[in-house]
Amino acid sequence: MHRSLLLLSCILPITACANGGGNDLPESQIKIAANHHLFGFRSLPGFGTFPVQQQSVLPDRGELALNNDSTYTLTRPNNTSGTDSYGLAAEGALSIFVTGTGRNPTIVFSGGYGLNGENHELFFTDRVTTTGTPTLGMYYGTRSITGQTELAGGWHLLSLHVVFAQGLLSPNNVARGAHGGISITAGDPGTERTISGAGTESGGVAMTFGGTIQNLLQNNTGDGTCNLTISFQEGTSTPENRTCFAAAGKDIVLALDADTTDGAAGMVFLVRKFDAPTTNADISRVAGQFLVGGYTAFVNPTNSGSDAFVGRLTLTQQGGFLLDAVGSRGIDFSWSGTFTLAADGGLTLHANGTNEQWFAAIQRDYNTLVLIDDVVETRANNQPELNLVFGVRVATSP
Repeated sequence: MHRSLLLLSCILPITACANGGGNDLPESQIKIAANHHLFGFRSLPGFGTFPVQQQSVLPDRGELALNNDSTYTLTRPNNTSGTDSYGLAAEGALSIFVTGTGRNPTIVFSGGYGLNGENHELFFTDRVTTTGTPTLGMYYGTRSITGQTELAGGWHLLSLHVVFAQGLLSPNNVARGAHGGISITAGDPGTERTISGAGTESGGVAMTFGGTIQNLLQNNTGDGTCNLTISFQEGTSTPENRTCFAAAGKDIVLALDADTTDGAAGMVFLVRKFDAPTTNADISRVAGQFLVGGYTAFVNPTNSGSDAFVGRLTLTQQGGFLLDAVGSRGIDFSWSGTFTLAADGGLTLHANGTNEQWFAAIQRDYNTLVLIDDVVETRANNQPELNLVFGVRVATSP
């Protein structure tokens, strides 16, 4: 993605700008009482000397409980945070507050919460580095469900991984993005299902996808938690298996590859395809505004690192897009261009002034969108980048 400097104001109305903001707690317009599966992928702004080391990334996960008094708690596998505050605007703009102590300031993580329809995804970005927490990144999640999630059928796959300890000096050995189509086999509720499919990885390399997914149930019910293993295979090479923590909603699976010991770690998303040609995606329903957050991997091996950003994506019925966003350094940037919509809910985006082509997939209720920029572009500043963007539609009513 090509970044151009703009002099814009802060994107989200109740959140702080990229420096983390001030200490004033928000007036929360919307209050939520629900538990959410939450995954986070953070990394250092600079990865240091090539090759990238495992210590450059910090995967995170837990259960986020939002309470109807505008407070939240985050329960990780080994600890539970104290109660703190969140702010949620009527359009879905989300602020997660981490109250400072002593000389540490209060930090605001800016994001969005899906308030439309029955599926409720969320995201927020960590765009503040401190001595104690020097990483940047994106958190994403979905509301916990009660029951079973049927996984059989066709899905879009989108992923971004940071790669470790590879000797060949190549952008693909810093980070790799991928997208494609997969199919999940049918079976009895709670049983392990097989994944198969194909797509491309950074640089247009043809990929074969495989693996398994299982909706974890107890007494025929669950909360959306899944076991997920995705295999990535280039040509006839040995498949690289990525075991992930995952959670499913009705038409989406959010996953985190947190294992830094097997050569890579990153984020994986599955978005269920529309049942074309019976039911085709409708561009009039795709059109609108989305609150978005994103993670960037800078993939020049001699100057690699990462960033996180937050902003707003506009899609038009005429097939145009505009993405305004702000990164961790407070620099606003904008991408614009055109897109085409496939019948199965896949979007192909073309950025103005570049030869880049990005891919996105929209959820079947049109309220959640995932976008992958997996093109290692040639840039004048020799700073190519890959990006993963997660977005929720702006709410039309409280």
